[in-house]
Amino acid sequence: VRGFPTPCRPGAATNIIFGLALGYKSVVLPVFILAGIIFGSHRLAGMYGISLAALGMLATLATCLTIDVYGPVCDNAGGIAE
Repeated sequence: VRGFPTPCRPGAATNIIFGLALGYKSVVLPVFILAGIIFGSHRLAGMYGISLAALGMLATLATCLTIDVYGPVCDNAGGIAE
């Protein structure tokens, strides 16, 4: 974060490109973890293993969506209650 202002001096386009590159850096580790999970499940159980791994990853979808959707609703209700 301390090195962020230096590449952004030339202009807005450089700032946007540097921000995208910085964002892509933060996704490298989760991508490799998911690739390892997919590879391991394929080695252990073939395509059936991949489908089970995908189903396991999708099992958390309902909880994540509930938190994302009802978060603002609860914030608004808390603001009205105050």
